[in-house]
Amino acid sequence: MIIDGTYEIVEMEQWDKEAIDLVEPGYIRIKGNRGELHFICVDGDMDIRRDKAGGYKFSWDGNDECDSASGFGEFVCDGDILTGRIYCHDGDDSSFVAKKIL
Repeated sequence: MIIDGTYEIVEMEQWDKEAIDLVEPGYIRIKGNRGELHFICVDGDMDIRRDKAGGYKFSWDGNDECDSASGFGEFVCDGDILTGRIYCHDGDDSSFVAKKIL
């Protein structure tokens, strides 16, 4: 399954849509095994790998405002919908739902 594309983050367990889109609309952008993510003031580059169960696992590294930030996560892809969880090292974690827009 090719999952390349841009997905808008439409829901997160820990934050409402207004917070997710604080700076710009929250998104996950995927191309091959690389990606980018943005929500609230968090920006990161992703390294994505397929797992044995057919889902995806990723690590990410970037920043939260002016502070370095990193973490990991996992998701499954069902058509144009990504459903998963993102973890911030020494910080929050949240489930998310993202819908493909491009």
